[in-house]
Amino acid sequence: MMLDRAVINAGPLLALSLAGRLDLLPVLFREFWIPDAVYREVTVAGFGRSGANSLSDMMWRKHVCSAPDPDPLLIAELDPGEAAVISLARAKLPCLTIIDEKRGRRIARHVYGLPIKGTAGLLVEAKHRGLLNNLRTILLDLRQLGYYLSDDVIDRACKAAETL
Repeated sequence: MMLDRAVINAGPLLALSLAGRLDLLPVLFREFWIPDAVYREVTVAGFGRSGANSLSDMMWRKHVCSAPDPDPLLIAELDPGEAAVISLARAKLPCLTIIDEKRGRRIARHVYGLPIKGTAGLLVEAKHRGLLNNLRTILLDLRQLGYYLSDDVIDRACKAAETL
């Protein structure tokens, strides 16, 4: 069973927005948070980009919160958004850390012991709950829109969705 609380990074937010499936977040999670740094990265730095507009809607603003100051390790190793996600996830435990970048995932899991999922994992869970019809199509469409997903990630996600 997946945790029903989460802290979300910019990549998964943009991916869900590009897929037109931001609506999955309040269905999959009882509570979810977007660190300030991530929200700014997506809506200010990403202004005008695909996906950023739907995230600037007031409905998402209520999920934005400040993260505790990150550890020096996080500041040295990750971008400000990823560092804020991990720092906030540690403060909000138990919760899921939703992050796609390999380095951020590795640090979250191995250094801090945080439970993690990425965009593909969220979509697998949504498929499992009957919220999505064709997972492979959504993943391939995301890649077509410029969101990086390897063949391996797509294949593993589709296989996981079949076995649930």
